Amino acid sequence: MLKSALYKMPVKKNTSVRKKKKVLKKKSTKKIGQLLNKVYINFKKKQKENEKKDLKLKEDQIKKENEKIKLKEKEFKIKDEENRKKDDFFKKKEEELRKKDQQLQIKDDDLRLKDKEIKLKEKEQLIKQEEIRFKQDQLKKKETDLNEKDENQKKIEKEQKKIEIQLKNTKEQQSRKDIDLKVREEEQKKKDQKEFKKKLKEQKIKAEDEQLRKNLEAQKIKEWEDKFDEEQRLKLLQEKIKDEKIKQKERLDKITETQTSDELQDELFNQLDSFEIDKSKKN
Repeated sequence: MLKSALYKMPVKKNTSVRKKKKVLKKKSTKKIGQLLNKVYINFKKKQKENEKKDLKLKEDQIKKENEKIKLKEKEFKIKDEENRKKDDFFKKKEEELRKKDQQLQIKDDDLRLKDKEIKLKEKEQLIKQEEIRFKQDQLKKKETDLNEKDENQKKIEKEQKKIEIQLKNTKEQQSRKDIDLKVREEEQKKKDQKEFKKKLKEQKIKAEDEQLRKNLEAQKIKEWEDKFDEEQRLKLLQEKIKDEKIKQKERLDKITETQTSDELQDELFNQLDSFEIDKSKKN
């Protein structure tokens, strides 16, 4: 340390300084030693003082650092507790998120299905839109037709109004004519009733005469029918008797062929004679 201090001291370049140094070296070697010892001792003292100061400063710094460390440890403890709470919170959140993730997965599956359904519905809607367009075109055509029909209907209504006015006029005229006709009809009715009563009387008289005539004719017809029936009945009886006689004769002829006895022939003729009926009114 001393050597470095001596080296650092300023050196004069002129010769006078060098001479003085040589003199001083010779004369005051003792003084230099003493000075050096003093300087060394002072340096050591200062060094110790500086070291003490440094130590105090370092101790103070260490104390401060320790306090800071304690504060930081407290902060770390608080933060550690907060972190633990946060960890618990995050664990809960993670569990909730896991459940939500599962729910979202289920919802995602549902959404996929719904997406498919929506696509199908979209296709159906496209088809329906086409149908609606087609129907709209048809409706437009119908509207044009209806508009034409409306115009025609308006024309017809105008004509109908004219006809109604004419009909109203004719109706009024007809009502007047009807009144006149009613009056005439009433008069004619009275006349007809009188004539009808007359005709009824005449018809009644004619009917009575006709009934008498019919009764007489009916009586004559009945008598004629009875007479005719009697004549017809007699004719039938006679024809029946003739037929029976013919049949008996045929039988007799057959018998006579086989039998030649006269007695038998007489007997058969007697039977025929007994079969004849009296020609009386009753028979």
